[in-house]
Amino acid sequence: MLNNKSNKSTITALSILAVLGLAYPYSVCHSAETPWANAPTWTKESGRSGGTHSSVEGRSGVARDARALSPFSPGSNNVALDIGQVFLMGDLADNYQDNIGWRAHYTYGVSDLFGFDTSLGYSSHADGKLSMASLLAGLRTNLTWIDRVIPYLVFGLGFYRPSYAVNDQGQNVSIAPILFGLHIGPGIDLQVSQNVYFGTSLTFHDMFGTRRTLASGRVEEIGGTFTSFLLHAGFTF
Repeated sequence: MLNNKSNKSTITALSILAVLGLAYPYSVCHSAETPWANAPTWTKESGRSGGTHSSVEGRSGVARDARALSPFSPGSNNVALDIGQVFLMGDLADNYQDNIGWRAHYTYGVSDLFGFDTSLGYSSHADGKLSMASLLAGLRTNLTWIDRVIPYLVFGLGFYRPSYAVNDQGQNVSIAPILFGLHIGPGIDLQVSQNVYFGTSLTFHDMFGTRRTLASGRVEEIGGTFTSFLLHAGFTF
């Protein structure tokens, strides 16, 4: 009887150890679940190269962050240069022509889903009769992950400085107020390598309007709307 009890105890202990041994690697491999089925490479386990989003304990027993750097991953810094067409709308389109614009862009990855987005842009129209500078800040929302393709949406607020060159009683007058406004639009990025990405964005801008009275008493309407369609190339560090 003692031998049988001892054998049963030994078999039970070995069974528990075997189950724990199988469960441990499974829990490590699945500790970094993401909300999307097609998750980016930096959220997946990649063995020794370190692609998981969680801390993995090495042979030395010291926890290390095994996340691989990738565009728009949490904690990443993403800088890009945008260039493309600026389409004027409403009253602006009646008086000025569309032209090329550019924008310097910075995005900080806050989480898998969100990023802090800021940009500095400029465009000039009708041989300098209208120029627009902008300093914007907003929230980037990553909509999904399709292999290396990342569709997203950006929305936020910012400051606009349209500069008008107008003729008032035979004199050239410059009007350049600082206006508050909003912007919103979709975009898509393609991860070319671990640190490089390309993409495009379509953004609607609304500069909250105001009025300026010239020396002659003429009232000028300031502000308006426009849309930018820009291509960009970026680098992640």
